[in-house]
Amino acid sequence: MKILEKWIVLALASVLTAGTASAAQLLFTPRVSVTEEYNDNIDLDRKNKKDDFITTVTVGGTLELLGQVSGLRISYDPGYSFYADNDEYDSWRHNLLASGWHNFSRETRLDLRNYFLYTKDPLADDDVEDNQGNIIVQGNDRSRQGQDTYYRNNASARLSHQFGPENSTYAQFVYDLTKYDDPTSEDSQEFSPSAGLIYWFSNWWGIELDGGYTRGLYEESDSSDFNNYTGRFRLNRRISPQFGVYGEYRQIYRDWDDPSENGGTDGNEIEEDYFVYAPSVGLFYQFDPTLTASIGVGYFYQQIENANDQKGPFINTDINKLWDFQRWSIRTRGSSGIDSQDFSGENQGFERYAQVELIGKYNFTRDFFADMGLRYRYSDYINTEDEEVDHRYTADVGIGYAVTRWMSLRLAYAFEKLDAINSTDDYEQNRAYMTITLQPDQPWRLWD
Repeated sequence: MKILEKWIVLALASVLTAGTASAAQLLFTPRVSVTEEYNDNIDLDRKNKKDDFITTVTVGGTLELLGQVSGLRISYDPGYSFYADNDEYDSWRHNLLASGWHNFSRETRLDLRNYFLYTKDPLADDDVEDNQGNIIVQGNDRSRQGQDTYYRNNASARLSHQFGPENSTYAQFVYDLTKYDDPTSEDSQEFSPSAGLIYWFSNWWGIELDGGYTRGLYEESDSSDFNNYTGRFRLNRRISPQFGVYGEYRQIYRDWDDPSENGGTDGNEIEEDYFVYAPSVGLFYQFDPTLTASIGVGYFYQQIENANDQKGPFINTDINKLWDFQRWSIRTRGSSGIDSQDFSGENQGFERYAQVELIGKYNFTRDFFADMGLRYRYSDYINTEDEEVDHRYTADVGIGYAVTRWMSLRLAYAFEKLDAINSTDDYEQNRAYMTITLQPDQPWRLWD
């Protein structure tokens, strides 16, 4: 871990020194927020619910060093939560996101990123987005019950190259560390290099290729370490300038260091080596050269050593589109397919999933607005002994008002529900909260 951090610091220093020596801006945006919340189920327990009033004070900011071809952005928001009745849950929360980039040319770019989270809140590990609404760090969709301290650090490096309006290639490395105070949860490390290519032979025919390797390590648990290999090939055929059809084939190989049928902390996940063969076909629509939505259907066959083989259909979907108008905006995100839940604290293994999300905002006036976020996720854990299926529902709706140029107020209601079929982990949680935020409408220029 320390060696990796040193490499990230050295890499950032080298690219930023090269790109910002001639001209740079140093900007800082401070912020302070106070949230008062009522939570009717702080432990995510379906039977013995505890409610409480929670006050959270957060003091943080964003520091940006912007050069002509390089940049660095660090956002850090430490906070402390006070529980009115359950003061043993009083705790710190640290949330840090650092990113650096360097453009070697107009076509070649290096992106470095590090995300750190320290908290007791079992629902805090959510998806992390960039400024364009793209998910850059996948959150934990399988929340743990109870309040216990854990931390997660996700570091990545990505080198991308554009050659032609629609042709691109990339190489990426991701390191993820998750550690829990609870000895029954899975401490884990993930090492994941990957690479990919998009290439159009003509205006009508193109291919997509990508492959990756994941090394999963667990500390002091009954789960076995593993190697995972995955590859994907897709052939695209345009019918019109925006619309087309595709055929895709994906293959996965999982190699456990110590295969057994008693994997996981509760013996639920079957840990046997397997192959997955997954062809699919579908349609795609290209909004612009950098944004394509697709939907298709496929069929997977999982060949498992020393266990029953699994097979079945799946939907293969990918969309992330923002519609932005004068008074309102809405973003639609959707994805589905096959994946694996290996680093969540309650590892469930190979899954078939579908997820849809709507994020909207409406401006009644210049200072008064309403917003919402709605999300649904379906997870079918193929290799669990109890054939577990999850349905997770999330909603967050609110109204906000800009009191001054540096002060805003938001009143909101949030709902979280997990229906876990063939499991006792399901829960329902309701929260009502108010947040007051102090933040300047423009960053402070510390150096120009």
